[in-house]
Amino acid sequence: MNTRMDALTSAPVRVLVVEDMGMFRALLTDLIAGWGRYAVVGVAGSGEDALALMSAVQPDVLIVDLQLPGMGGLEFVRAARQIRPQVRALVLSSLVDPLALTRVRESGVEGYIEKDATPEQLAEAFGAVADGRLFYSARFNETLAREGAKSLAVGKILSRREQEVLTHVLAGRTSRETGEVVGLSARTVEFHRANLMAKLGAANVAELLVNARRMELG
Repeated sequence: MNTRMDALTSAPVRVLVVEDMGMFRALLTDLIAGWGRYAVVGVAGSGEDALALMSAVQPDVLIVDLQLPGMGGLEFVRAARQIRPQVRALVLSSLVDPLALTRVRESGVEGYIEKDATPEQLAEAFGAVADGRLFYSARFNETLAREGAKSLAVGKILSRREQEVLTHVLAGRTSRETGEVVGLSARTVEFHRANLMAKLGAANVAELLVNARRMELG
């Protein structure tokens, strides 16, 4: 009985590698195999191919590129959990876009690390996720912390409607075009633009654009 339990306890963690770049996929596979306690049970170059493997290979952990061709990395993880709800996921990416990182955080994946991480950092991240813990890289956390502080600052300076109008001003839309998008009259948009210029110390729209970007409000 004890021998059987020991065998179950020591069973390797089953890993599915999903990465579209062949060289990087091979590197990941070799690294994971070299860590000893894991078994790479499948590799795939797309979310669609990986999804087709899920039932057969029954992975415990997914290591997934965020930017896959066709089905994206997060979409694949959601679909994979329809087949195997307990599977855990570590996402890899070279993106630093706060919006993309926010989507990663909100997706419910257990970990994120950059593709330029060292093998030691990758091993730490993967080990944490495989052991049932969460792991988000320092750069990931710092980027989202800066974005959160920026959003808080914007909220203190500008009203929600002013933020909305500013977004359209920064996109180069006229007051009439902005009004058509947000459901306001051109005159009301002009009122908000005037408030924006007053709050941001701008004498005209050109200065408004410069000041907003300098203050990282857009």
